[in-house]
Amino acid sequence: MKTFLIQTLGCKVNAYESEYYRQQLLDVGYQEGLPKEKTDVVIINTCTVTNTASFKSRQKIAQAKRTNPDAFVVVVGCYVQTHHAFLKDKYDIDLLIGAKDKDRLVELLEAKCDQVDYAYPRSFENLPIQSFKHQKKAYVKIQDGCNQFCTYCIIPFARGRERSMDMDKVFDQINALDQHQEITLTGIHTGRYGLDIGSNLVQLLKRILIETKIPRIRISSIEITEVSDEMIELLRDEPRLAKHLHIPIQAASDDVLKDMHRPYTLSDFNQRLQAIREQVPSILISTDLIVGFPTESKEAFETSLHSLEAMNLSFMHVFPYSKREGTKASFYKEEWTNEVKKERVHIAQALSDKMHRNTMVNYVNHDIEVLLEEVQEDMCFGYSAEYLPVLVKNGHDLLNQRVLCRVIDVKNDHLIAERVIL
Repeated sequence: MKTFLIQTLGCKVNAYESEYYRQQLLDVGYQEGLPKEKTDVVIINTCTVTNTASFKSRQKIAQAKRTNPDAFVVVVGCYVQTHHAFLKDKYDIDLLIGAKDKDRLVELLEAKCDQVDYAYPRSFENLPIQSFKHQKKAYVKIQDGCNQFCTYCIIPFARGRERSMDMDKVFDQINALDQHQEITLTGIHTGRYGLDIGSNLVQLLKRILIETKIPRIRISSIEITEVSDEMIELLRDEPRLAKHLHIPIQAASDDVLKDMHRPYTLSDFNQRLQAIREQVPSILISTDLIVGFPTESKEAFETSLHSLEAMNLSFMHVFPYSKREGTKASFYKEEWTNEVKKERVHIAQALSDKMHRNTMVNYVNHDIEVLLEEVQEDMCFGYSAEYLPVLVKNGHDLLNQRVLCRVIDVKNDHLIAERVIL
């Protein structure tokens, strides 16, 4: 029996796509191998959102060619779309698949095809799955591509234009995952779901709430301009919608936001945050932040930190600016050294840690619902609906269940909780 191994870098969308490849290979008779064993096929699902992601993709490819020289190596995804000629020449890869034909990966592999089309897909490629084998939570990819073209971002060039999954197929996919207690609706620009097919994300959410039984529904990263009044009302009124939003700000300076081609001002962002919190007081909001952008002055960075601290966010994912060839920002004068960017990451991350700690302390002596995902030593780990990491005492018999817990402490960036016996 032939064996395979899949290595995945990057985002939730990549994780979903890798699960599709895994199930397709199992369906045609392959067996999944172990990371340190030699396998007949190695699939590397790449990322190129930053230079570091591209470097890690190259590392995985080189490692596969070195440690598994007889394997058929398939490299797929964003880095392939932007650098397929380089990868073919440098690594002599057996099969390269970019943004298109992911739904045909196994077919192309079986045919030992070495010629594919690197044009961008014109429509959404459906990649149906039955479960997420290696995790309790499931992702559902409902959208792909991006039309926004932020000046720092390579993803529109790697993924192509926006395209959405047919709404009926979304319900089919969610219902196929009914063994999971939580799904995350994910995409490259999730908040713009449906705009290319005459629909929108709120309409989809309303139908999911009616036509599926999934207990907890989470929305992946969404832009502040896409959190409509109707969506806020839905978050307020529907207990199955997780009370957490991840809303990337990327910069807290109007000048930098403009140079990044972000579609809002700092005032716009703050006003929308206030509107969300007025209607949904229990919601937690986290964000993404890029530091060291070419036009981010020292003063702009310091002012941004004060603005961000006042927002009472639950945490920030902090990234140093990464120059991506072909983007508009790559033509800006590079002002900041790696040392300056690392220092700004360190400072911003310290602020994020403070935010996270302050948020968690507020939950001590309060009840929360936790989806128990795995055993960690003598406790069970999971996330609350607010996306807080929780360690629960005495929950080993309740994995993949949502459990009401009382928070008793905060330790090492986790809430410590006990089950509430009703």
